[in-house]
Amino acid sequence: MAGEEVRTDSAPSTNMQQEQNVLFARSTNVAAIQTDMEDLRVHTSDHPGMVLVADPLVGSNYLLWSRSVRVALTAKMKLSFIDGSYPKPAEGTGDFKQWLRTDSMVFSWIMNCISKDISKAFYYAKSARRLWLDLESRFGQSNGPMIYNLQRQIASISQGNMDVVSYYTKLRLLWDELECIDPNPDCDCSSQRTLANKLASNQLMQFLMGLNDSFDAIRNQILVMDPLPVVDKAYSLVLRVESQRQGQMHIEEANTNAALLAKNMDVTRDVKQFQKKKTFVDKKNQFCDHCNKSGHSRNACFKLHGYPEWFKEYSEQRKKNIGETKALLAKCENNRVQPNKEGLELNKEGQGLELELEQ
Repeated sequence: MAGEEVRTDSAPSTNMQQEQNVLFARSTNVAAIQTDMEDLRVHTSDHPGMVLVADPLVGSNYLLWSRSVRVALTAKMKLSFIDGSYPKPAEGTGDFKQWLRTDSMVFSWIMNCISKDISKAFYYAKSARRLWLDLESRFGQSNGPMIYNLQRQIASISQGNMDVVSYYTKLRLLWDELECIDPNPDCDCSSQRTLANKLASNQLMQFLMGLNDSFDAIRNQILVMDPLPVVDKAYSLVLRVESQRQGQMHIEEANTNAALLAKNMDVTRDVKQFQKKKTFVDKKNQFCDHCNKSGHSRNACFKLHGYPEWFKEYSEQRKKNIGETKALLAKCENNRVQPNKEGLELNKEGQGLELELEQ
């Protein structure tokens, strides 16, 4: 009886497991169907004349160009049309017409991203997938030479005349290109973490080695940090130093301009003063042959051309000043020569008082 009870209890459990498996399979099929429908769907804003990337393919930029196109197609959920994950349906099926429409749209988008000189050779590709493979075969180099060229550029790059932003951007671009064609293994093991730390350390050293000698101080400070910072943090520190220097340079330049301006003003003032002195000296050297006096020329002689109104007032005031000056001098002279009689009498009285006190 006990055994029968066990078999009776296990039967519903088995049936429940089977139902769950069926439901999971159905949900998986529904999700796959929805994904397929999304891949085939064309948005109302999509049209064959769209340009997915800013820079067209010219041949030498295939690596960056292909990366940009893949990102754009991923955003539009149409990457499956070039990577082969959505194969061509059989002709006559319900999905074939929609697939052909969407594939033609993707084909047009890719052709719009190719320069006119190159695109003519790929008009007769039968599908977007075939077009993508033909472009990769024509312009995609083997990994060996590309890895060599990238490693050589990374090893020889230096800041030179570039600012820190331009230098780091160029170096980061080379790192990303190298990662694209020679990616590191993707796993969660401890070896992967060790490899990632080593790669980060190598990038930090490459960035610091390419900096100009003017950044020796901040470079030494970064190298003695424990633990070493990531390259992005080091870039931020170096950029801060460069910004401070540029601010100091602007201040010094402003001070220099102010000093030059002040110097120019002093020179201008000295020139004007010299010109005034020169005019005054030249006036003394002038001589009038009409009145036989110096200090003016014949053209400015008052005796010849008449005295102006202001000259008469000036003469009267001058005579008045001279008269007052003479009177003041005469008074001072009299006070100095003639003694004060009252003073003499006081002196005599004082002397008599002294004699009386002595007696």
